[in-house]
Amino acid sequence: TLFLPAVAKHIPAAISEAQNQRQPGDHLSLVQLIPILADLVGRAATICRPRSAISKSGILVALAKVRSATTVSSANVEFLQCALLAGQYRFASRIVRDEWPKPEKGTSLSLILRYFYLRGMIHLGCDEFQLAIRCFWTVLSVPCDVASAIAVDAWKKLVLTKCLVLQDSVPFESLVSPPVGASLAIARFLTQSSANPIDAAANVDTHDHLGVSAYIDLAKASHSGDRQEFAKILKDNADLFTADHNYGLAERVSSDLEYRYILHTASVYKILPLAKLATDLDKSEDETLVILGQVDGLKFQHINDGMLSLEIIYDSEELPTEDLTRLMQVTEHIRKLDVTLAGTSQYQATKAEAGRPPRGVDDF
Repeated sequence: TLFLPAVAKHIPAAISEAQNQRQPGDHLSLVQLIPILADLVGRAATICRPRSAISKSGILVALAKVRSATTVSSANVEFLQCALLAGQYRFASRIVRDEWPKPEKGTSLSLILRYFYLRGMIHLGCDEFQLAIRCFWTVLSVPCDVASAIAVDAWKKLVLTKCLVLQDSVPFESLVSPPVGASLAIARFLTQSSANPIDAAANVDTHDHLGVSAYIDLAKASHSGDRQEFAKILKDNADLFTADHNYGLAERVSSDLEYRYILHTASVYKILPLAKLATDLDKSEDETLVILGQVDGLKFQHINDGMLSLEIIYDSEELPTEDLTRLMQVTEHIRKLDVTLAGTSQYQATKAEAGRPPRGVDDF
C-alpha cells in the first residue's frame, strides 16, 4: 500500500528528467527505471488490499502520464492492470480508446498478449463490446508457436462477447471459429485440424480440461435461443465458468436470451397473461415485471385481470426507408383485408350469433 504512492510521487521526476534530456551517468536514470518500476507496480497492485487503495495512491494518473500512445510498453500494460484491479474501467477506456499502439522490435510476446487481453477486459467492463472483440481478436492473431493460456482465455471471452452482441445474426460457426488471421497454433488447437470447429468438442482428451467444449455447447444453445439448455450447461459447468472469471458474462448472455424471448413474444402477442409469461421464463410474476422493465425497445403495461399489454418500440433509425415503406404497404393491405372480411355474410352471421365479432381465423 505504501509502495504505490511512493512510485506515483517519483514518476513526475522521471518525466521532468526525460524532458530535460539529461545524459545518463554511471547509475540508471529514473527514465530507465520506469519499466522496472511499472512491473513492480503491477505486482504490488495485485496483492494490494483494499483495492480502493490503488485509486487513492495516484498510481493510475502517474502511469497514464508515462505510458506510450504509439508503442506497447510495460507502463501501458501495468496501467491497464492497475485500472482493472481498481475497477476504474471508464477512466482507463477514456485514455486508450482512440489508440492502437504497436509493439516495437524486441517487445516480449507476453507483454503484447497481456496488453490486448487486459485492454479487452477494460472495454468489456464498459460495455464497449466491439472494442473488446477487436482486442481479444488481436490476442488470437499474435503469431506464436503454441497456444498460450492467455490466448485460450481470450477465445473464451470472445465467444461469450459474440454471443451477447451478434446473437443469432450470424452462422453459429462464426461465434466459435478462430478469427480470420488467427495464429496457426491457436487455429490448430481449437479445430484440432478439423474443417469444422464444432468437431473440436468431440476431442475430450484435448479440450475438456480447458473447458473448450463447454463454451462451444454454450454458444450453440445461445445461438438457437434454447434458454433451458443454456441454463443447464451453465449450471453443470458453474465451477469452470467461475474459475475462468466468466460466470458473470455468461449470466449476461442468459439474461439476453430472456430479453430476446420477450421481444419475440411481444412481436406475436399484444396482450397475454402475466402468469403465462412468468411460467415461460421460470420466474415469479414480480421478477418478470422487473425483467420487462430492463428490455430495451419494449413498452409494457400491467392491465386488469393479470394481463399484460406489450408493444415493441422502434426508433426511426432502426428501420431503413425501404423497410418502412414495405411495412406501410403491409399495414394498408391488412386494413383492406379487415374491411373485406367485415363485409362478408359469414362474418355478420357469426357476429349476430355470438354477440361479438370473431376473435380470429379459427372462429370462421
